[in-house]
Amino acid sequence: MDATEAIAVIILIIAIVVLVYYYLLNSPSTLDKIRNYVPTSADAHMDEVLGGNPSDLVNNEVAAEEGSGSMTKRIKVKLSDIDMSGINTDAFSNKIDAFLDAKSDELIKDWSLATTDDLEDLQTKFSETTNNVDELEKDYKEFKKSSEEFQKVTQEKLDDLDKRIESLENN
Repeated sequence: MDATEAIAVIILIIAIVVLVYYYLLNSPSTLDKIRNYVPTSADAHMDEVLGGNPSDLVNNEVAAEEGSGSMTKRIKVKLSDIDMSGINTDAFSNKIDAFLDAKSDELIKDWSLATTDDLEDLQTKFSETTNNVDELEKDYKEFKKSSEEFQKVTQEKLDDLDKRIESLENN
């Protein structure tokens, strides 16, 4: 696997994780099912994460950020500041598609990707090369045939000269 393929796989995995995250946030029934599977005693803050009001989490995290200033709490605050009520997977997918459409030329150039135009160019070059090889093979066969004829004629002339030389030597 090339580096570009690995990067593409990583980007797809991240996109899938983000889509699942948004799906879980926007569907309360799925969140209830997750609460049934995940034990609540696993973490002291699990009840805050799985249940409760999201605005309470934001307020708690902002207060905690002011106190400790750790990077993870800053990230949680930034993620919790996003209004998730208006975001759905279709809109997110459309935004990703729009971004890829806008940046497709840069991505193709940076990742050295092949486009259908590139493939068509390669196909025309391949067919031209095939035709040229066929023509060269035909020319070679004609040359070989003419060369064999030339060798026969030359051999006949040499044989004729040998006979004449022998006849002159015998006389």
